[in-house]
Amino acid sequence: MRKIIKGMLVISLFATATSAFAVGDPDANFAKTDCNSPKVRAMLIESYNDLLKSQNAEFTAIDAYDQKTVKGGLNVLTCYGTYEFSDGDKLAVTYKLYKNSLGQFINFFEPDE
Repeated sequence: MRKIIKGMLVISLFATATSAFAVGDPDANFAKTDCNSPKVRAMLIESYNDLLKSQNAEFTAIDAYDQKTVKGGLNVLTCYGTYEFSDGDKLAVTYKLYKNSLGQFINFFEPDE
C-alpha cells in the first residue's frame, strides 16, 4: 500500500505553501527560485505531507534534497530531486506548480517509476 500511495500522481490545490511566494499577488514569478534552498525544500516537504495526510498515509516525507530547478517562470515551477520518507523509502520525484484555467495554483508530485 505504501508504494501505491507514493507512486500515485497526486494533484491538489496549492494554497498555504504558495503564500510564501505570492502574498497578495495573483501571479508569481519563479524565474529566480532555487528548488534546493532550505525555504523551498521545507515548502516541498510540507506540501507533500499535506497530500499524504489527505490519503491517510501511514508515513510522512521527512526530507527533500538534491533538488534541481528544472523550470521557473511566471506562475510555473518545476523541481526534481529525492524525497525520504519516515518508513525508510527514498524516491526521485518531479514537482510541478502551475495555474489552472481558473487561476488557481496546482501542485503536482510525480514519483519516478
